[in-house]
Amino acid sequence: MSQLPTELVVKIFEFALPSADLTLYGVSYVRTLYAIRLIAKRWQEIVDGTPTFWKFVISILPPHVNEATLSRSGNSPLTVIYSTERSDIGHDHPSAQDFVDSLAHTFHRWSAYNGPVVSGYFDKQAPHLRAIVLWQGETYIPVLELLGGNATNLRHVALSDMSVRWRTGLFARLKVLELRCVSDTNHKLTATHLLDALRASPGLEHLDLDCGSVTIDHPPSLPIITLPRLRYIHFVNCTNGFAGAILRQIRAPSCTYLSLDFEEEQSLPIFLNEDFGPLEELLRTIHSRNGSSGITFDSGSYFSWDSPAEGVRPVPTFSVYMLSGAKIPCISWVERILQDGPGFSICFDDDSAVDLEVLESMESMRCITRVEIRDVWVVEKYLLVLKFIGEPLSTDPVSPSLPCLRELLLTGTEWTTQSVLDMVRSRFSSPLWESTERTPLTISIPRGAFEYEGSEIRPIRDVITLSRIRETDGVECVRFVGSEELDGTLAIIWDEKTSAPVWG
Repeated sequence: MSQLPTELVVKIFEFALPSADLTLYGVSYVRTLYAIRLIAKRWQEIVDGTPTFWKFVISILPPHVNEATLSRSGNSPLTVIYSTERSDIGHDHPSAQDFVDSLAHTFHRWSAYNGPVVSGYFDKQAPHLRAIVLWQGETYIPVLELLGGNATNLRHVALSDMSVRWRTGLFARLKVLELRCVSDTNHKLTATHLLDALRASPGLEHLDLDCGSVTIDHPPSLPIITLPRLRYIHFVNCTNGFAGAILRQIRAPSCTYLSLDFEEEQSLPIFLNEDFGPLEELLRTIHSRNGSSGITFDSGSYFSWDSPAEGVRPVPTFSVYMLSGAKIPCISWVERILQDGPGFSICFDDDSAVDLEVLESMESMRCITRVEIRDVWVVEKYLLVLKFIGEPLSTDPVSPSLPCLRELLLTGTEWTTQSVLDMVRSRFSSPLWESTERTPLTISIPRGAFEYEGSEIRPIRDVITLSRIRETDGVECVRFVGSEELDGTLAIIWDEKTSAPVWG
């Protein structure tokens, strides 16, 4: 290293430093930078003599560290971060206003700011800013005229818990847009405002909206907005009316993360079949790429569909969560998207979610290949699900319900081996099905199914009946699933160092 040219050493240091962003990872960057300075005298000289290394001014850093950054950074751009984390910093933490005021002479050099709104800075034009993360601070600002009403120089925008004076043309060429609770009764964000920003930002990569109070106006009919680089879409606490107004207008062919959390407000069938239509191919593609997706029936009036299902690597992924008691239209919607594609799973996680009408609505779905029954505490509801799996289709008695079911996972405690045996005999032993090709069924039981659970003993499973289940024609296997880390490990081993036995 001592023989390398300075320019090459600078490049090596750049690779060694953590990625710089608008979060408190900037602290890690500064610590690493100071650690490099300690290695050798020449390294210190190179670091101190390279202004672009000195970019973070952070409120929780000691004042002398920030002063050194300002001194060594020359005229290079600065990232200013005000942190609300004040514990164990070893010095008095300034207020946001005092911190920003102390840096006022460098405002023309700020390329990024992360902190609360303070008076006198972010309501005027700042063409040098490229990224901004703002939230309402201790000094209440009723409504912010963001950067004087012209923020087209920004590429990264994240606004939280504040009112902004919205207007068309406010943003352009964004890469990141995050909005959380950013309007009030007098200054509402509208669908037109948001679509205007999206249309002006063809390079958008990240869209995150938490907008419960939004005006759903009727934007003029305009061409579809294609966002080829948009990989992250997250809507939360949005009405399906607002979400639909946005989703029907955009296309995101490269999206790998889709998370939608809606409150039902308008006609659910219209939202699912029309507004959501442009995203159906994306949902189908992610499901197919992951090989799985699933819905969980829990207590409460909501519908949740996720991919990947549990235990599958998390990229790409989608999550659709709707506050709606109308589960049957949602199930029909999933069936229409997936059609006969395998890998769809159903999980029953609460007895209140087990409903015969819901079960019957999915009986012919060939995409369902896995069912999990968790702690459905009411035995009758548990038995209802098992009975349903064992019965024939109401529309086609020569086929069983869920005709392509491959795995039944019994993670709850309210089942008995006899009830499962009755189910498999009913599913596979009907004379009507002798000439029908039936999908073999694997029955999975978690390891520890015979252990204590808290202060209670789990029900003892009859091993003889389990053997009869396994021997039933049509049952591929009965297996135990879960952690295998200790399988085959000796319970007690001899430690040569201590000359004593120890647990394995």
